[in-house]
Order: sequence, then C-alpha cells, then structure tokens
Amino acid sequence: MMVKTNMRSAANANILQYRKLSLISLIRKITKGDRLALNEFHNHRTIFRYPHMKPLLFAEYVDELRKGLAKREWPYTNSFDVANNVYSLTVDKFSNLPSIVKKNDQKMKHTGPDCRFYFRAVMRKIEQRFQKEKPSGHIKEETMGAKILQGMVRRHFILSRFEVERTANPFWSRYFWNVKGSTIPVWLPVYIKGRERGKWLEKNIDDPDPSRELERKRIQGIIKKKLVSETIVPLKEERISSQGEPAFQTEPFEQSLAEAVANEKAENINKQRSAIRALGRERLIELIHRIFEEIGCEEHNDVTVARDFGLSKATFSRFAGRRWRDVKKTVPDLWLNTAHVLATSPVFREVVEETGVWDQIKATLEKPKTEGEDHA
Repeated sequence: MMVKTNMRSAANANILQYRKLSLISLIRKITKGDRLALNEFHNHRTIFRYPHMKPLLFAEYVDELRKGLAKREWPYTNSFDVANNVYSLTVDKFSNLPSIVKKNDQKMKHTGPDCRFYFRAVMRKIEQRFQKEKPSGHIKEETMGAKILQGMVRRHFILSRFEVERTANPFWSRYFWNVKGSTIPVWLPVYIKGRERGKWLEKNIDDPDPSRELERKRIQGIIKKKLVSETIVPLKEERISSQGEPAFQTEPFEQSLAEAVANEKAENINKQRSAIRALGRERLIELIHRIFEEIGCEEHNDVTVARDFGLSKATFSRFAGRRWRDVKKTVPDLWLNTAHVLATSPVFREVVEETGVWDQIKATLEKPKTEGEDHA
C-alpha cells in the first residue's frame, strides 16, 4: 500500500510540474513527443479566444469553428457531416501522437497525423516572430505565443475544410463569380473549367445581384436544378456490383495518398537508394509522412527535414527535392512514385482525371528517371 501511495504522489507531483510550465515550454516538449505535455495542453490550457465567450480549451475552440461551418451548404453533401469531419481532422492534427506497435515482429507506427509536425510549425512561427519583436516580459510572451497558435489552428481548420470538401464530393468545386464589382461564391461541377464557368453562369443565371438577400442560395439552387442530371455520382456514393457487394471494396477509399505512397515505398525498400534503405521501413514511412504533412502545413523545408533524418542535401534532393519542375531536370524518386500511385490506383486515377490534373501526372511519368532508382 505504501508503494502505491508513493507512486501516486510522484505522479501527482509530475503533473503539477507540467501545470507550472509556460505555453512555449509546453509546446517545445510536445514537439519531442511528450504525452504529459500534450495532455496538459489539451486538458488545462484555456488560451483560445472566441467572440463573446470565456477562454476556451483547444477542442472547445475548434468546436465553435465547427458550429459556424455547419451552417454552410455544399452540393449533395450534408453540411453537418462536413463540419464534423473537419472538426475531427483538425483535432487529430494537433492531438494525435502515433505510438509504436508490433506487426509481424516489426515495429510500425499507427497511421494518422503526427501532432509533433504541427506543433513544430507553430514553434517556428513563434521563434520567427520573437526574433522580429522580442516580448517585453513573460505575460507578453505567453500572449503572443497564444495568438500565433490560435492563428495556426484556425488556418489548419480551413485547410482541413478544403481537404474534406474534396473528399466529400470531388466532382464539385468552388468558383468565385465576379458580378458588378463583387464576388458570389458558388459550387460548379469540375467538368466545367476555366472561363467556361463564367460563360455558363452568364447564360443560365438571370439578373444576378450580389447585394440581394439570399442571392447566393438562389443561384446555387438554379445550378443544382440545371446540372443535376449532368453531374457524375461522386466516389463516396455506394457502388454495387452484380454480386451485391461494393464494386470497389478492395480500394483504400479512406487511405490517404501519403499513406499509400509510404506503404509502397516501405514494401520495396530493398530497391531504394542505399542511404534511404539505411533508414529502415519504420523511419522511411515516418520520413514520407513528414514530407507530405509539412507540405500540407506549407512549412516544408528540405534542409531541415534532411537534417532531422540524417540525410545529406544531395540525397534528399534526389529523393524528394522540390526544385525539379525545369524540363531538363529529372523527377525525384518520391514524386515519381507519387505520380505512379495516382496513375495506377483506380480511385486516385478517377479523381485525378475528374479534377483536370491528369495531364500533369502523365507529363511527370514521361520525364526521365533519376539514376540508381527502380521507382518501385
């Protein structure tokens, strides 16, 4: 009994120690995978502000953003489902800390976002801001850090919304119609492209007026009525085969592109360059997820990622460098492999074709390969 009491006391003391940490110190610990710091942040730090409300926890703040989003409309999509999915994705980005599990006697990470990447991006923003404007004291430091963090969370909520919108219905996309010096945001099928969108609206929408109440809703109703018979059923709709089973049930509908590419690279690790093979399967998967997630954060830095994974600049450039779009340059291994996944997976291929980027993928596949790589 004395042993249990001592253990409980030690645990409580440890928790109290985290309670005393500044927000900046807490974020730094989270970037290193400290679960106690992550728990402290989510359960006790009411640093988020929302109009006419008391200070909120992270999940409470994101939930307020969710409520606002739920009031919007999407074509052929339940707005509450969209809002709930955006909420879940945003929360995962800042709370999911993958754990190591054993699979076939090999260590593998749970899939999903890694919150360390997002908190690192927050930390970089904070450090950059502090270099330009050094806080005058502890309170000012905490206030500035909280504002930067809230801005990043809101930004990723918007990015999550875009991601969910594409997944919810990849055959419709938003278009901002310029009318009388103002814009009216509407949704149109993706097969209507470029200038044809404005021409179609001018032909089919009578007397548009941005200042008129509920004008956007009226216009969207006309679009739905006129184009419903022409619109392709989105992938998320259930497709049934002659045997009564989903026709594409073997395809990874919910598997992200990053996960698909990472798994394929890991399965063929013996065909990769020696420096990449040396990382091992688990570390290679982590590297690819890191690259994709940081691109999603718009925080991707080749030099930093290469250093964190012990790769030389040259090796990383050949594997996943971004400066290759010059027609004379070869495609780095990872991007060629990504194009291959997009082209060969029926699910990804259909979305690529319907969203009008197939020509870019095809051009990438036709570029010369980098020497010394099988691109499996």
